[in-house]
Amino acid sequence: MLCPTTVVDTSELERFQRWLQSELANASLLDDKDDKGRRTLQIELAISEVMRYREILSSLDQSHASPFVEREESVRVQNNSEVKPVTKSGECHSCGAEKLSDLQFCPVCGEF
Repeated sequence: MLCPTTVVDTSELERFQRWLQSELANASLLDDKDDKGRRTLQIELAISEVMRYREILSSLDQSHASPFVEREESVRVQNNSEVKPVTKSGECHSCGAEKLSDLQFCPVCGEF
C-alpha cells in the first residue's frame, strides 16, 4: 500500500519550510524595492503551499484502501480465434490469392 508518508517525509517538509523562512529573512535585505516585493511574495506563496501540503498529509487516514486491485484470474481471457493461420509467403491467408511482395495486404480481399 502506498502511503503519503513514504513518498515525502514530513520532517523534510518542516526542514524545507524553515529554509524558506530563512530565505524570506534574506529577501528583506534586498535593496531594490520591486525585487524585494517579488521575492517576498514568491517565498510567502511557497511557504503557504508547504503548510497546506503538510495539512493534507496529516489529515489523510492511513486506513485508505490501496487503489490497486489484485486479481487471481487474468483480466483478459485468451482467445485463439483471432490467430490467423500460417500460409506460405506471398499467399493470402483469407482467400488464398497471391499477394504482391511490395504490398502488406491482399489486393483481392483487403486482409493484412
